[in-house]
Amino acid sequence: MKEIDFDVTLQTGELYSFTMRHTYFSISGIFSLLISVGCIVACMMTLGSYSTTTSLLLLFVASLFTIIQPLMLYAKCKAQIKRSENINAALHYTVSEDGICVSQEGQEVAVKWYDIRKVVYAKKGIYLYMSPVRAFIFPKGQCMERYDEMCSLIAEQMKKYKDYVPEEEEAAEEGAEGE
Repeated sequence: MKEIDFDVTLQTGELYSFTMRHTYFSISGIFSLLISVGCIVACMMTLGSYSTTTSLLLLFVASLFTIIQPLMLYAKCKAQIKRSENINAALHYTVSEDGICVSQEGQEVAVKWYDIRKVVYAKKGIYLYMSPVRAFIFPKGQCMERYDEMCSLIAEQMKKYKDYVPEEEEAAEEGAEGE
């Protein structure tokens, strides 16, 4: 059985990359960028036609989602890394055909492949979502030489468990035991 072991100590930049991708690749993120672009276009097209206050207001709304929100997200990630012992300490991952095992300071959690809802292969790492807001973050820089091997193992397992429903297997086992 294939097993890939590695440690991850999440850094501010890695958490920020994940947060930005998570924020701006959603419907609300795309919508907020469209609002920003619309405000910039409206400001440029009406420059001189409306008052300076209106133009400044349009520029402010445009900068909310393109400048202010990313800065706030970075500050939030930096504060989260500083204050959270769980994020600050190294996580040991074992990725295998059975699932993903995460351990930290004597505690261990195992996640089966069928519990992974979505995998995102981003430029700076792999994000494995268990829910719309919870994900494992595997930074490319910390997985080093095992990164490509891990990508293929994850893709293989996700394909294998794509249509897997654990309840169906449990029902089949119970039916076999009843006979």
